[in-house]
Amino acid sequence: MLVMGDIKCLHCAHVSGRWVGAKGAPLTVSGLRGYQVSEGEDPQAPVRCARCDGPVFLDDASLVISSYRLRRIRRLREQIAAFDSHRAA
Repeated sequence: MLVMGDIKCLHCAHVSGRWVGAKGAPLTVSGLRGYQVSEGEDPQAPVRCARCDGPVFLDDASLVISSYRLRRIRRLREQIAAFDSHRAA
């Protein structure tokens, strides 16, 4: 399950950007949206505040539901319904 939210500093309350990743996963640089990882930078490094280099937390986290995933779920439900109706006949 994916979540998305704002990266907010615990010290200065600066919002450093948006982060998308798995629920419960550590806040790493690779999850930042619109941020290009430069050469030599570790994509698994923890995110720090862009202003004061302080610790951050995920604020206003919400679930990410993609249209592809919704179509797939709908298709699977249709297949199950068709299977059940075929088996009942």
